[in-house]
Amino acid sequence: MTQNHRTVKHNQVFNLQRRVIGFGVIFLFIGIWFVWRLIGLQVLDDGNRYRDFAKNKRIDQIVLPAGRGAIVDRNNVDLALTVPVKTITANPSQIENPRDSARELSLILDTELSVLEERLSQTHRQFAYLERQVEDEVAEKVLNLGITGIYVQEEMSRIRPGEDLALNLLGRTDIDGIGISGVEKAYDFLLTGSSGLMEVERGAGGLTIPGGSHQIIEQSQQGETLVLSIDRSVQFAAEQILIDGVIAANAQGGTLVAMRPDTGEIVASATVSRNSEGQVGVSSDNRAITWAYEPGSIMKPLTFAGILEEKVAGPSSLREVPNAIEIWEDVFIDSFAHETEEWNVTEILKRSSNVGTILWAQDLGESRLYDRLTDFGLGQKSGLELPGETRGSLPELTKWSGTSLPTISIGQGVATTPMQMLVAYSSIANGGVRPAPSLILGARDNDGMFELMPSGTPQRIFSSETAELLTAMMEEVVIDGTGTQAQVPGYRVAGKTGTAWKPHPDGGYGEETNEIKYVASFAGFLPADQPELTVIVVIDEPVGSIYSGGRAAAPVFAEFAQFAVRQLRIPSEEERLGLEQTGRVIAITPAQAQAIEEAELAAAEAAAEDSKEITAPPAG
Repeated sequence: MTQNHRTVKHNQVFNLQRRVIGFGVIFLFIGIWFVWRLIGLQVLDDGNRYRDFAKNKRIDQIVLPAGRGAIVDRNNVDLALTVPVKTITANPSQIENPRDSARELSLILDTELSVLEERLSQTHRQFAYLERQVEDEVAEKVLNLGITGIYVQEEMSRIRPGEDLALNLLGRTDIDGIGISGVEKAYDFLLTGSSGLMEVERGAGGLTIPGGSHQIIEQSQQGETLVLSIDRSVQFAAEQILIDGVIAANAQGGTLVAMRPDTGEIVASATVSRNSEGQVGVSSDNRAITWAYEPGSIMKPLTFAGILEEKVAGPSSLREVPNAIEIWEDVFIDSFAHETEEWNVTEILKRSSNVGTILWAQDLGESRLYDRLTDFGLGQKSGLELPGETRGSLPELTKWSGTSLPTISIGQGVATTPMQMLVAYSSIANGGVRPAPSLILGARDNDGMFELMPSGTPQRIFSSETAELLTAMMEEVVIDGTGTQAQVPGYRVAGKTGTAWKPHPDGGYGEETNEIKYVASFAGFLPADQPELTVIVVIDEPVGSIYSGGRAAAPVFAEFAQFAVRQLRIPSEEERLGLEQTGRVIAITPAQAQAIEEAELAAAEAAAEDSKEITAPPAG
């Protein structure tokens, strides 16, 4: 063997030895690493990390939905509440034959066959809704089918015991219990509550393990109970009486709102409408705040409030009133023909004379009229903070034209909501103090603690003397003026009728084509000497012979007021005067108290004189 061959063989042996040693070192380090990891897992980490990982693969968290808080009236009668209902669900991964299962379920559920089959065929999913919130009988029929992978689950549903009662105020929730309109939406943050959490242990396929872990981590908290200011019985009467009134007037709809003038609490707010089939029923539209319309002559007391407050005229101030007056090429006329007459301010309001009102409004002036209407709250939101409220339309003073003052003073060319006009009349009833309207009295938590809901601050906008004078003038309207059909037996009523042309969508009032549509109103309060209830009734598009406010709206006011005064325990004049005989303590006005005191003093003096005559010795 040559020297070269020996050298090559030596090198090969050396390289092999190096590779063997290298691989040996690598395997040694790998072995040491595995031993170290084994010690770490079994001794140092105590296996907690991987046991927790394995546990987390089996543990699932389920959201426990919170019960939505109830809505009740001022007497704690339920208006809306949440109840448990059944929902049909499925685990598609467990369905053996989606087509056959869907066919069987379609005979019971309202869900279409194609939809059921599609949901059950998604075998990669472990959950699907088949139909939510079904009757118990339907759920029982589904369970009786015995289909593997079909389940009945309990969830919460919102119901209204009075069905459509106060629907315009309460609003609605979606199927998940989230408020989408009305009070339900505005106060969703109070009603919703907070959800809880529960841990459950699941096995293969995602099914819960019988006897496994079921632990509540956090309890759900039911939402708070919302207490409204409305009276359920008064609300129901308002809706039924208004429906009858709209039917009688052959109108398209109507709104009735009632308020306590001293507190601003709304005791009823009803809206009804005629559907496409001609049937009149409760509407979900809260038109008391969402509908801006031209109020017509119910604006006149607001105009005269400014005239009286600014001392432009008094109730007995006289002036000549023609049948028509021309202003900037526009002619304003009274709705009834008459010769030029000399009427005082009370007579003008009682007869609802457009011309007389305009003449006095001109003396008041644009600036003072605008300020007065702004003080009443026109052109502003009411502060109720309900969805969809409109401000109406009171043009800024800088945008008034030459005919703005005469038209606005008689309730045309300005748009108000029924709520704005109700607040304005409540200001008169409340002695010149504008109340802040409120619908929510407060909220009660799960522990029964009641918290008052803050409302706006009342504002004095004119003097009590002006309010008294204006109230006496408005009483004349009901006694023998345009509002005689608003009389309520046993009660003194102050109010005003209104009949306004309704603007057409394309402009104008339809007078050129003889297509005039009307809005009839009556707003008033009672008892006039000590007001406890203010009501506005607005009838939309009455037709026939009763299109006026005095004939379409005033009778609705009278019928509703007769019910409301009894339900709300508002004493009649006779009942208040009989307080001495019954011994009941009933609030009376200062004037009544003075009259009673003077009568008692006169009676005492007369008795003393009689006593002197009897005991005195004979003369001479």
